[in-house]
Amino acid sequence: MLKISVPSSADFLAGGGEMGALMRGHDWSHTPLGRPANWPQSLRTAVRLVLNTNHPMFIWWGRHLVQFYNDAYRQTMGPERHPHALGQGGRECWAEIWDIIGPQIDQVMDGGGATWHENQLVPVTRHGRLEQVYWTYGFSPIDEDDGVGGVLVVCRDVTKDYLSSLALRDREAELARVQQVGRIGGLEVDLRTGFHNRRSPEYLLIHGLPADAARESHEDWVRRIHPEDREATENKFRDAIASQVRDYTAQYRIIRPVDGEMRWISVRATIERDDSGKAVRLIGAHSDVTEQVMAEQALRQSEERYRTLADQLAELNATLAQRVEEKTRERDRIWNVSQDLLLVADRNGIWKTINPAWTRTLGWSEAELLNRSSEWLEHPDDGGITQARVKKLGGSDAIAKFESRFRHKDGSYRWLSWTGVPDQDHIYAVARDVTAEKAAAERLKTTEEALQQSQKMEAVGQLTGGIAHDFNNLLTGIVGSLDLLQTRLNQGRSDNVGRYIDAAMTSANRAAALTHRLLAFARRQPLIPKGVDANQLVVSLEDLLRRTIGETIDLSIVASDDLWTTLCDPNQLESALLNLAINARDAMPDGGKLTISTANALIDGVTADAPALSPGEYICIAVADTGTGMSAEVAARAFDPFFTTKPIGQGTGLGLSMIYGFARQSNGHATIESRVGQGTSIKLYLPRHHSEIAVEHAIAARAAQHAATGETVLVVEDEPVVRGVILEMLGEQGYRTLEAADGPAGLRLLRGDARVDLLLTDVGLPGMNGRQLADQAREMRPGLKVLFITGYAESVAIADGFLQPGMEMITKPFDLGNLSRRVRAMVSG
Repeated sequence: MLKISVPSSADFLAGGGEMGALMRGHDWSHTPLGRPANWPQSLRTAVRLVLNTNHPMFIWWGRHLVQFYNDAYRQTMGPERHPHALGQGGRECWAEIWDIIGPQIDQVMDGGGATWHENQLVPVTRHGRLEQVYWTYGFSPIDEDDGVGGVLVVCRDVTKDYLSSLALRDREAELARVQQVGRIGGLEVDLRTGFHNRRSPEYLLIHGLPADAARESHEDWVRRIHPEDREATENKFRDAIASQVRDYTAQYRIIRPVDGEMRWISVRATIERDDSGKAVRLIGAHSDVTEQVMAEQALRQSEERYRTLADQLAELNATLAQRVEEKTRERDRIWNVSQDLLLVADRNGIWKTINPAWTRTLGWSEAELLNRSSEWLEHPDDGGITQARVKKLGGSDAIAKFESRFRHKDGSYRWLSWTGVPDQDHIYAVARDVTAEKAAAERLKTTEEALQQSQKMEAVGQLTGGIAHDFNNLLTGIVGSLDLLQTRLNQGRSDNVGRYIDAAMTSANRAAALTHRLLAFARRQPLIPKGVDANQLVVSLEDLLRRTIGETIDLSIVASDDLWTTLCDPNQLESALLNLAINARDAMPDGGKLTISTANALIDGVTADAPALSPGEYICIAVADTGTGMSAEVAARAFDPFFTTKPIGQGTGLGLSMIYGFARQSNGHATIESRVGQGTSIKLYLPRHHSEIAVEHAIAARAAQHAATGETVLVVEDEPVVRGVILEMLGEQGYRTLEAADGPAGLRLLRGDARVDLLLTDVGLPGMNGRQLADQAREMRPGLKVLFITGYAESVAIADGFLQPGMEMITKPFDLGNLSRRVRAMVSG
């Protein structure tokens, strides 16, 4: 810390030039320091020191870092800060560089001791522009009451010196690099002592000396010279020193100490002399010219051999001329008989040379084709592609491959496949007539389209045979039962009425199930995904499954411990497992074993079992039987829509398609593995879900206990019959009802004062759909509960986030009992 003892007289601000005058005239009473007479002794001493020195110095004092500086520092500040920087707080004055100097000042003020900084870049704004200034400065603490009262700064602007040193280092590095790249060894010799004072790394490398070799004497250098060149080389060197010449050159051989190899050295040097003309220093450059010398020697030897070979060459010329003539005739034969169209054009695309294949292919004569571009031959629909590619070849492209159509002399067009390359002033191109190949490809495309259409029609035929048969049977059951019911009622009889109603309901429910299977196949089935414990669901189905598959089949359920929760529609999962159990039963007519197992599955990448699954965590439910199995061909098509091995009328081919559609719609996958005589294993992969399992038992119990107490339900349904049935059911349950045939009518009712406890609306309303109606209704009545009805899951109905809190969905067709329970659960929840 700075500790200077001086008298505490009031004249400590005396002197100091301009800054001394400014300090004496400054009104310090309005600053944290107060009047100068009351300043701490250490501050007064430091100020006196700063004012009476010609070196740039600076003081920051106290918690506010009040600033003092002298005339020498003022000259570096610029008009932006001087003179108002005097007495100003350091943080406010130097905000633009506080991230640099602030931590350094804090270190000193916190008792960390003095700091020193050399060549520190401190960008500051001076004279209206940002300057990249380099400073060398030191921060020293000033004592005050056993602590640090402020910071004394001794500094110097070293920008010019620092940049000059950088430039010098760059020039030295550049020179070293030039010497390295040019394999030039630098040398400096003190001729007064005979010692080589400075030798560059490249010099040491050329002469085969170690990198740490100490300076060497004249005698050391002489010993490296090849014995045959030593005397002449040394004499030439001594003659140059003794004479008044300035430039010295030499070429001699050396024996390198590092490996004993002989190398040729070329020397160019400058001899510096004193006023009397005496040589005092030599600065030279050594180059290894071994390869050059060897090449010159080889050249001389070659010249001698050339004279010997000249006569042989003359004899060969005659033979070569004969062979060139033969090759020319062979080239002409290839040029004339080639089926490919050969072309030479200039850089502008003007045809200069063609082979006869052009005339054979397009019918135009050579005279008609030459000295013209190809524009007049190109098909108008090709957009001038040939000329465009020629321009690219004339520019920077190295090769062009493309196809275009050229006009035949008879007016038809031929497809040509081109390859072209540029070479100096010409473009060389080869074209091949691919018209026949194009026609064959077009015929193949037409055949493939016809095959695809045939496959579509086959699928439609399968759908017609299976679905139409099933629906006709179901409609027959419904129509027949209702017909008998009407007959009995007209007769005034009520016997067997219940049986007819049950028969009609059974057929209608089967028709609804078939519709759901179609939608599941198409991935249009509206799903209501929930957190599901698959183990609990499988175990709850055990009794139903045993009754379904019969006593001849042994059922085994293998539930994995700690099975993850999955997210799916539990009703659809139950239906899928039941369908798989029925398929397994049909594959084991003589009995067998059915195993349903669960497991966690971590998919790290694409696998053979589940190639369509994205990496992640899944649960796997496997349904395996010991039945007849399938061939590889049948297994490959098992998930295809409408594919079935059963006779027409006994299956639609949608069972496994529905299961596959459900799995994919749930962001999962389904796989099948089967062998003839060894059984079948089908695996359902469903994504892991980290939320809690949905608990509905308590809500259902409360709903069952709830009785309508006059709650109001607004029913919006565009189908009058459906709307009437719903209204009648709700009225019988004790609810007050409001009705509307479309969204706008429903909104008008909601804008009124009538109480509405539940909005029951169809999703597929004309114009404004049910979701749009619900959104606008909640703007008027926040928190309004909404029960959606849908018969077909449009994209909006199956989108993520469709059902918000307080919204539920029920699918058509539905029985009134289920609808009643859903309404009760919502109004009582």
